[in-house]
Amino acid sequence: MTTNPLNPLLGKVKLPGKVFQLPSKGLFYQTGVLAESVHNGEIQVKPMSALVELKIRSADLLISTKIIREVCTECAPEILKPEMLLSKDVDALFLFLVTSTYGNLKVIRSMHDCEKGEVHDYSVDLEPIISNPRNDSLEHRDVLYTLDLDNGQIIRLKPVIFIDAVDMLLLRQAVSKKELDNPATVTNKEMEEIVIRDIIAVIESVSTGEPDSVTVTDRKMITEWIRALSKRHIDLIIEAANRSADWGFNMVTKLTCKNCGAIYDHNIELNPINFFSG
Repeated sequence: MTTNPLNPLLGKVKLPGKVFQLPSKGLFYQTGVLAESVHNGEIQVKPMSALVELKIRSADLLISTKIIREVCTECAPEILKPEMLLSKDVDALFLFLVTSTYGNLKVIRSMHDCEKGEVHDYSVDLEPIISNPRNDSLEHRDVLYTLDLDNGQIIRLKPVIFIDAVDMLLLRQAVSKKELDNPATVTNKEMEEIVIRDIIAVIESVSTGEPDSVTVTDRKMITEWIRALSKRHIDLIIEAANRSADWGFNMVTKLTCKNCGAIYDHNIELNPINFFSG
């Protein structure tokens, strides 16, 4: 949605927003995903209008690239290709939207698992979460995202991007629905496809190794290669991918149970509908 810059009514309702740093620091993006004005992954996020928040509350951003494009156009215009954002940066964007609109305090609902536990509202300060991203490991990303196989092949890993995460989610939902309707109709090929999609989403390239090393980036060739791998090699790739993904915001907060007084961990839900509704 575009607005008329000459409209005098907008002067007191359009706020400048705040600057936040994406947890990736913008390190993985090719030219054109973020505006040239973005340095070190620092973007300006404008407060949400009522219409933007309504869109987020009424539709699941994780399965709608169209909606996240609309949200970024209005609230984070320096993100030029939202569907190409890393999934972890999309998660961060949810946090930024809330804090730029309402401030750092967010009310969440939580229940401790004690005997008399009940659902209570708790006020959580998001500032410590945003200001302490776990991204020091990205300084060594060349090592973090490289896996040497014992057959001499070298795998260059990458973080999952939003559009691939959407693709994987839709596939899982389709298979889950089919399994719920009639488990006997779910084929081994469909289950294998889920595993392959998960793996291809975290692979940037595969090199054949010495001598005369050739680096392959073609997804069809890499998919064919994945199908030929042993389970041991598949397990090594999955383990390396999980290890390389251990960065970003720590969404676990400490709460004090209002029933028994015990301190317990609560994971703040980043699903957009739950997150924005509390």
